[in-house]
Amino acid sequence: MYRRFTSPLLTNVAKLRKMSGASAMPHESAFSDIAEKGYTVASLGASASIRDMEAVALQLMGVDPSSTGSYNGRGGVVRKSIDGTGFVDSAAGAPKELTIQFHNEMAYAAEFPKYVTFAMVKQANVDGTTTLADNMLVQQKLSASLLNKFRALGVQYIRFLHDESEKSAPDFYNSWQGAFQTSSMDVALQNGNNRSKFSILKKHDDRRLRHILWCPVFHQHPTLGELFFNSVLNRHGSWMDGHSFFGKLPNSERPYHCTWGDGSEFNDEELAEIRTAYSESTEYIRLNPGDVLVLDNLRVVHGRTPYQGSRLLGLLLSDMVPRQACEPPLAFAKLLQG
Repeated sequence: MYRRFTSPLLTNVAKLRKMSGASAMPHESAFSDIAEKGYTVASLGASASIRDMEAVALQLMGVDPSSTGSYNGRGGVVRKSIDGTGFVDSAAGAPKELTIQFHNEMAYAAEFPKYVTFAMVKQANVDGTTTLADNMLVQQKLSASLLNKFRALGVQYIRFLHDESEKSAPDFYNSWQGAFQTSSMDVALQNGNNRSKFSILKKHDDRRLRHILWCPVFHQHPTLGELFFNSVLNRHGSWMDGHSFFGKLPNSERPYHCTWGDGSEFNDEELAEIRTAYSESTEYIRLNPGDVLVLDNLRVVHGRTPYQGSRLLGLLLSDMVPRQACEPPLAFAKLLQG
């Protein structure tokens, strides 16, 4: 079970609207929950504005607005701000009819947020339940052989990028302009081909670029030691099973896919073991309007169930943590050499 902290414990919401946020401190139990189990839920009530929720989120994450991370240009898709706040609409690139698989936010990137916050503005009419899992538990459930393979090979995260002019095409998911925040193909290719970030960007066919990022799947948590840290299930092509268009394509031709670090595919048994470990560690949280969910992104993965109707959930990143020094397997190192 998780504890919700209501607005009286988090200070009066009306006062928060008038304050900079520095002097309005959330209840210390919220901080304890983040330290002990990796997340907390603060309930401000349905009348709370997105700015009220942002003020509480910044306090719980221990950051000020100038030090929060930017999603666009780093994340998988382009997301719009909600009412001019640091929160972006988390629905972009996430079809509501599909389950969003477990992932650590931006685990595929060279730097990633220490904390992430979700603010429920409007909950769906049907379902749209948030799912969480503690990677400490997940790691304990995975076999030593699979964990050692992850350590040895890491993962290749792959995505296809179209030109923005093809936005209406049925196979469009993201553009190279949005992914690299530029209108210049030369700049995109320069930024997308970066040996220090283990990044390769090449023309795939007449319409698409193929972007590959190699990443390790462990990191050193500041207090908990080595932890599993990844977006494997959320980036494997199978997460789009059931999609009206992409579900008919092979995994390797879907907008996202991932493989072992040497380019070999995950086999059915390996995927089943990963899915089972997460399934057995899942916690379900039905967020209500005005709820603020803060996660230790270095520890807790998140996802959501499918939903029906309209839903608006804000995503806010904390300060960014650089990936620790690492080396890819020989097979990927050769790819980097061109």
